[in-house]
Amino acid sequence: MSVVTNLKESAMSSNLQDDIAYMKALAEAGNAGPLRSGYILMWAGIIFSLASIGQYLLMTGVLPQQAWVSFAIWFGLGGLFGVIAWLRNRQCRAITATGKASSSVWSAVGLGIGASLITVILVVYQTHETMALSFIAPILIVLYGVGWWVDARMSGLAWLKLVALGCFVAAPVLGLMAAMPEQMLAYAGCLLLLASLPGYILMKAEKA
Repeated sequence: MSVVTNLKESAMSSNLQDDIAYMKALAEAGNAGPLRSGYILMWAGIIFSLASIGQYLLMTGVLPQQAWVSFAIWFGLGGLFGVIAWLRNRQCRAITATGKASSSVWSAVGLGIGASLITVILVVYQTHETMALSFIAPILIVLYGVGWWVDARMSGLAWLKLVALGCFVAAPVLGLMAAMPEQMLAYAGCLLLLASLPGYILMKAEKA
C-alpha cells in the first residue's frame, strides 16, 4: 500500500514540476522580444523638438507673435506625429506581453500629455495668465520619465531607468526657466536626448 502511495505522490510531484516548467516557459516566451516603442518615441522627440524651436522663434519675435502661429506650429506638427504613429501602429503591432504592455503605457502617456496641454490652455484662457504655459514643458518631461521607468521595469533594461531619472532631473531645471524663451530650446534638447536618442537605440535593437 505504501508503495502505491509513494508512486502516486511521485507522479503528482512530477506533474506539478512539469506544469511549473510549462508556465515558466510561457511567461518567458511572452516577455521575449524587443520593445517596439522606439520608432514612435524617436519621431516624437524629433517632431516636438522642432515645435519647441518654432515656439522659441515666436517668443523671440523671429516669427509673428500671434496666437494662431503658435497653434499652427503645435497642432500642425502634432497632426504630423499622429499620422506617423497611426501608420506605425498599422504596420507593426506588439505581439509579446511586454510589447503590448509597453504600447499601453505609452498610449496612456500620450493621453496624459494631451490632457495636460488642454488643461493648461484652458487655465490660460480662463485667467489670462500666460505664465501658466511655462508648466507645459516640465509636466510633459515628467510624463516621459514615467513612461521610461515603467518600460525599464517591464523589460529589464536597466539603462532606461537612467533615461527616466534624466527626465525627472530635467523637469525642475525647466521649471527654473519659466517665462524664458530659452526654456523652449532646453525642452527641445531634452526631447532629443531623452526621447529621440533612446527611441533610436530601441529601434535599432528591434531590427537586430
